[in-house]
Amino acid sequence: MVVSRNVLVLAFGLALGAGCSNQPAASDPSTVNAPPPPAPTPAPTTPPETAPAPPPSADAQAGTTQPDATTSTTPSAPAEAPLTDEQIVAVLDAANKKEIDEAQLAQTKAKNKDVKAYARVIVQHHNDAKAKQAKLVKKLGIAAAESDKSKQLATDTQQAVEQLKALQGADFDQQFVQIMVKDHQTTLDLIDRRILQDAKNADLKALLEKDLRPTIEKHLKDAEALAQKLGPAGATGAMGAGAQGAASGGQHAAGAQSGHQAGQTGVTAGSPGGQGGVQPPAATPAAGAGAGMKGASAGTK
Repeated sequence: MVVSRNVLVLAFGLALGAGCSNQPAASDPSTVNAPPPPAPTPAPTTPPETAPAPPPSADAQAGTTQPDATTSTTPSAPAEAPLTDEQIVAVLDAANKKEIDEAQLAQTKAKNKDVKAYARVIVQHHNDAKAKQAKLVKKLGIAAAESDKSKQLATDTQQAVEQLKALQGADFDQQFVQIMVKDHQTTLDLIDRRILQDAKNADLKALLEKDLRPTIEKHLKDAEALAQKLGPAGATGAMGAGAQGAASGGQHAAGAQSGHQAGQTGVTAGSPGGQGGVQPPAATPAAGAGAGMKGASAGTK
C-alpha cells in the first residue's frame, strides 16, 4: 500500500514536471510591449556642384548649330620641296634676265639722268653675273633645270616689262625704280631663306655668298635711295606748274596795281584842284578819267 502511494506520488510529480517544461519561457518584463529600435538614418550626401549651363546662342535658338571650333582645323600649306643645284641655276638665270630686260628698257625710256645711270649699272652687273655663273656651271658639268620658281620669275618679267612700256616720263622713272626695289628685295630673301640652304655644291654656295649676294644688296640700297630722291610720281611736275602759276598770278597782280595807280593819277590831274589848283592845258577831267581806265585795263591783261 505504501509502495503504491509512493509510485502514485512519483508519477504525479513526473507529470507535473513535464507540464512545467512545456510552458513558454517567461519574457523579460522590461522588454514586453517595447517599441522596436529606430532604423539608422543615412548621412546626407551633398550632390556635386555643376557649373550653370550658358544661355543658348541666337543660332541655337534659331535651330542652327555652329561647328565646334576645337575640332575644325585649317589645312596648312605644304612645305616646298628643296631646290636642286640644277634648279638653283635656272632660278638665278631667270632673276638675272628679269633685271636686264627691265633695265635695258629704262636705258631708252627713262628721262631722269640718275635713273638712266642706275639702269646702265644694272645691265652691266647682271651680265657679269650671268657670265660668272655660266663659267661655274660649265666647270661643274651641270645643266639648268626649270622649276615653279623659275617659271614664276619668267612670268613676272613679262608682266613688268609690259607695264613699263605703257608709261612715259616721270611716271616711268618712278615705276622702274619701285620695280627695282621689289625685285632685289625678293631675290635677296630668296637667296637667304632657300637657295643658300638648299644648295649642295660648295663652289655654287661660294659664288652666292661672296659675289652675287653682296651685289644684289648694293643694288637694293641704291634703288631705295633713288626712290627717295625721286619722290612720288608726278610731284615734280605739279610743283613746277604751281610755281609758274604763282609767278603769273603775281605779274597780273602787279599790273593791276600799276593800272590802278595810273588811273588815280589821271583823275587827280584832271580835277580842278589838282597840282595846286592849276589846270594843265592838255588835261581835262574826261582825259584824266580815260587815262585811268586805260591804266587799269593794261594792268588786268
